[in-house]
Amino acid sequence: MNPFRYWKIALCLLALAGVSGLVGGFIGLRMAKQRLEQRDNPESWNESAMRTFERTVNPTAEQRVKIQGFLEQAVDDLKAIRADAISRSTNVVWKLVGEVEKELAPEQKAAFDKMKPSQQDVTSLEVLRVEKKP
Repeated sequence: MNPFRYWKIALCLLALAGVSGLVGGFIGLRMAKQRLEQRDNPESWNESAMRTFERTVNPTAEQRVKIQGFLEQAVDDLKAIRADAISRSTNVVWKLVGEVEKELAPEQKAAFDKMKPSQQDVTSLEVLRVEKKP
């Protein structure tokens, strides 16, 4: 057999392995992102906690309704805590930016303006999947 043919087969197998690895990596990354988003979502936590509770404790229908109300209240409280934490964190970041800007020379401020976060980057609750309460 021709040695060139063996190299061709080996390169094709190597390319197949590389493509398979890349596709697997992209699929794994997408699945990991979805799991992180789901874990950070208080509503999915509510559903998961209720399923686990029902499977483990087997509550009556009356208990299930009351406990679901408790869970919904807890989710609302968690959303409020998260929104407050984001708001307070935003204030800390902007306080830091203001203090740093006071100490810089004019030519340094131009460079600092390029690296500091924009108002939208810091205050966007949409990126963090938190709803603002009216």
